[in-house]
Amino acid sequence: MRSPYRNLNPVQALPIRIRTAILCVGIGCLVLLLRLWYLQVLEGDRYFTLSTNNRLRVRVVEAPRGFILDRHGEVMVENRPTFDLYATPEDVKNPTEVAATLAGILKVPPADIETRLMETRARSQPLLLRKDLDEAMMVAVEERRLDLPGINLRIRPIRAYPVAGMAANLLGYVSEINQAQLQREEYRDFRPGESLGQSGVERRFDGFIRGVDGGEQVEVDARGRALRVVSRTDSRSGSNVFLTIDRRIQEAAEAAMAGKKGTVVAMNPTTGEILAMVSRPSFDPNLFAQRISGEDWQRIATDASHPLQNRAFQAQYPPGSIFKLIVAIAGLESGALTPETKFNCPGQFYLGNVKFDDWKKGGHGTLDLRGAIVNSCNVYFYQAGLRTGIDEIVRVSRAFGLGEPPGLGLGDEARGSLPNPHSKGRGQPPWTAGNTVVSSIGQGMVVTSPMQLLAMVSAIANGGTIYRPMVVKRIVSLSGEVLEEYEPEAIRQVNVKPSTLAFIRQAMLGVVEEGTGGRSKVPGVPIGGKTGTAQVVKKGEEKRHAELKDHAWFTSFAPVDNPQIAVVVLVENGGFGGLVAAPVAKAVYEAAFRDRRTFARAAPVEPPESDLED
Repeated sequence: MRSPYRNLNPVQALPIRIRTAILCVGIGCLVLLLRLWYLQVLEGDRYFTLSTNNRLRVRVVEAPRGFILDRHGEVMVENRPTFDLYATPEDVKNPTEVAATLAGILKVPPADIETRLMETRARSQPLLLRKDLDEAMMVAVEERRLDLPGINLRIRPIRAYPVAGMAANLLGYVSEINQAQLQREEYRDFRPGESLGQSGVERRFDGFIRGVDGGEQVEVDARGRALRVVSRTDSRSGSNVFLTIDRRIQEAAEAAMAGKKGTVVAMNPTTGEILAMVSRPSFDPNLFAQRISGEDWQRIATDASHPLQNRAFQAQYPPGSIFKLIVAIAGLESGALTPETKFNCPGQFYLGNVKFDDWKKGGHGTLDLRGAIVNSCNVYFYQAGLRTGIDEIVRVSRAFGLGEPPGLGLGDEARGSLPNPHSKGRGQPPWTAGNTVVSSIGQGMVVTSPMQLLAMVSAIANGGTIYRPMVVKRIVSLSGEVLEEYEPEAIRQVNVKPSTLAFIRQAMLGVVEEGTGGRSKVPGVPIGGKTGTAQVVKKGEEKRHAELKDHAWFTSFAPVDNPQIAVVVLVENGGFGGLVAAPVAKAVYEAAFRDRRTFARAAPVEPPESDLED
């Protein structure tokens, strides 16, 4: 019998189901080949990169910041090593277990760690979990290494301030860049979590201090553990900053201001170099070097005494009797006064039916200009101010730098304020003789910063030159190359007769030798000074509230015949300048001239009664 398939070709002779299967297999192979071609040819580079990234981790090697040193090379800010805990979320296979293990080590709720790991699950870049682990935590992490896939420790340098709080408002602090800063154009090259100088010298010279970060490629295993370093680019340390500060003088000023609120600032009057700057209360910049806790930040930010404010140039106060120096110069320059001009002081002065008191009950009697400065007689200067005129007083004030920022360049600076007798603002009463009387003793509309008064007294000391205050002498690279060096900058020469300034200097010497500034006296060092007591509220009200007590001032320079240092002291709510502020200046002078002489250790001589006032 003839087969019905004899005339069919072999393929046609196969059963339909077999042919269908062959067709499906062929189509499948074609799809696989096309997919392989797509993956290997079209997408090959992308998947190679992904594969490499899954095997290699790029880690930033943070550059150590440069040191900050005083003028003699004494370290004021340095770095210390710290261990930080990181996680690579995509390598953490079981976030719940890892979080539970870490929670026991770090003493935090497991949910906090697990939430952070889950929120960043897809990222391959390391996530910072905790900075600056203590030794016990570090050992515990190493012991549980096998139970913590994707978790690793890193060592990095962290900013360290050896004497917490010393010159903190001048030096500033370093902390992580915040989100608001990251949005600004000037910080476009920064990455989240990078450290940045946020205030003071740390901020002003951050570009030099910060250095250049390096990096390394690390090969990891399936559990995210580092196997070897594939490649490395070394970081470059930041440059060292040499300040004009003398640490010995700074420490003496800090000790003298212990327990007080206010500021001490010292400067070389012939160069403008700041030798010491204290602002109290202060803060510990070490708190900011790591991620500051919410509790610590809230405590500092809400502190009514404003510890982050640098009182030397960011705060302003009525100068009180310090301003009498300006009135005396204005009177002498205008011809309204001479050194022989005398006024009688019975203890009060009447302008019409308004009484203005002197600080000394019963008054000082008849005084000439030198005697009025030495004894800080209010009644004398009430009359001297009226005779000189407010316009001339304001003109001389501006010539000496009052009413304008000093130009230090470390942040916002207080401008202060001076009387404007010709202002015609809406509802503003006309200027009166009574306003002039009050202004003549540094009250009323006269407000200055301590730094402005330092520039003023330095100009008196050096013969009339206003210098821009400076805090940095030079910037030196790690190799010793001087990158920047700063020279003194004279802003202007005050147009005042040399004889006028010579008279003021001798009168200020008398303040210390025989007048209200006796408590600043240092044997062997001729000091020229002026005390001041600035009234905060109406007389008598301060007796009910300590925070309403008068501010205590003392401004000075030494030696009188060859000025090397000028010092301004302000003690907020301290009371009388001669009683409270002058001894602080004395401690500064003792430190400044310690190498030149041996101080007598005899029992101190009680100053005259007048020293207890003004």
